[in-house]
Amino acid sequence: MNLTPWQSTALALFGFAAGLVLHLRWHPLRRHLSDAWDCLRLRPALILWTAGAMLLARVYGETPHAPYSMAQLTDWQEMLLPLARDALAHLAALPHVLLPPWPLACMVPVVLVFLTVRIWRWPYRYGERRPGPEQKFGLFVVTLLAFVWLGLEGSSARHMLSEGVETLKLGLRYVFTALAAASVQVWLVRFVMAWEKPQETEAGGDAAAALEYTFARWQGVACLAGFDLLWMSWRWWQMNTPQSIGAWWWIELLLLFAALPVAVAAVAGPFWQQGAAALRILWRAAVPLGLLSITALCLFILALYTVEMGRAWGVESPFWRIIEQPLSALVLAMLDCWLLLAALLLMLRLGFSRSHSA
Repeated sequence: MNLTPWQSTALALFGFAAGLVLHLRWHPLRRHLSDAWDCLRLRPALILWTAGAMLLARVYGETPHAPYSMAQLTDWQEMLLPLARDALAHLAALPHVLLPPWPLACMVPVVLVFLTVRIWRWPYRYGERRPGPEQKFGLFVVTLLAFVWLGLEGSSARHMLSEGVETLKLGLRYVFTALAAASVQVWLVRFVMAWEKPQETEAGGDAAAALEYTFARWQGVACLAGFDLLWMSWRWWQMNTPQSIGAWWWIELLLLFAALPVAVAAVAGPFWQQGAAALRILWRAAVPLGLLSITALCLFILALYTVEMGRAWGVESPFWRIIEQPLSALVLAMLDCWLLLAALLLMLRLGFSRSHSA
C-alpha cells in the first residue's frame, strides 16, 4: 500500500492515540495519573508558565543539539537510540527542573528582596528560631550579589565585557540559575501538597501558600541549589564533550536523587536529614515510579520525535516555524507537567509513613 507522508502520519497518530487510551485505561497507576490530570486541568496556568519558559529558553538559552534532518527522522533504526537517550535525559532532569531556569533566573534578585525583608520582619514565620546576625548578613550579601549580577547581564547586552568580568558574570549566572531551579521545584511540591490537602477555603491561595512554605524552607532550598549547581555543571561539561560517558552517570545521579526536592519541601530539618528522607521516599515508591518511568519514557520518545519532525518541516518554511515553536512548547509543557505531577503524587502518597505529617 502506497501512502503519502500525510496519510502515514495521520494513521500513526491515530494508532498512537488509540494505544495511549487503552494503555492508560488499564494502567496500574491510573488513579495517580488521573489525579495529576485533574490537578493540571484545574491549574492550566502551570502549562502556560512552563511553555513560556520553554520558549524563552529556546530564544535566549543554549540549544542542546543541532536539529535532525528529514532524512534522519525517516530512518527509525538510526533515530531510536538518539531519541531514547534524549528522552531518558529529559525524564531524569524533570524531577529537578520543570521550568527551564534561564532566563527566568533574572527574577531571583526580586524574590531575594522579598525573602530577606520578610525574614527580617517575621523571623519565626520562616524558622524555628530567630536568624542570627551571620544569617542576616549572608542573605543581604547574596541579595546584593544578585543585583550586581543582574547589572552585569544588562551591561553585556549593550557592550562587550572584559574577560574577567565576563567570567564573573557567567559564574554568578550558574549560581542563580541553580537557585531558581531549586526554588521552583520546592514551590511546585508545596503547590501539589496544597492542592491535595487544602488547608484554606480559597483554591486560588494554593500558589501563595506554596510560596510561603518555600520561604520557610529557604535554608534547604539553598542547599538544594548547591546540588543543582553540581549536576548542571556536569551537564554543561558533558554537552561540550558529547563522546564521554558522563551522560549516563549524570542520568543515574539525577534518578537516584529524584525525590530530593520532595524531601526538602516536605521534611523539616537539616539538609542531610532531607537527603536521607529522599532515599527512603525513593525506596518506598521505587516500583510505582519504575512503572511510571516506562510509560513516561515511551511518551517522551514519541513527543520528542514529533517535535523534531516539526522542526525539520520548519527549516524551509518560516511561517511553519512560527507556528511550530509555540505548539511544540505547549505539547511538551503539558506532558512534562502531567507526568511530573503524577510522580510527585506518587512520592508524597507512598514515600512517607502514615504517621508522618508534612
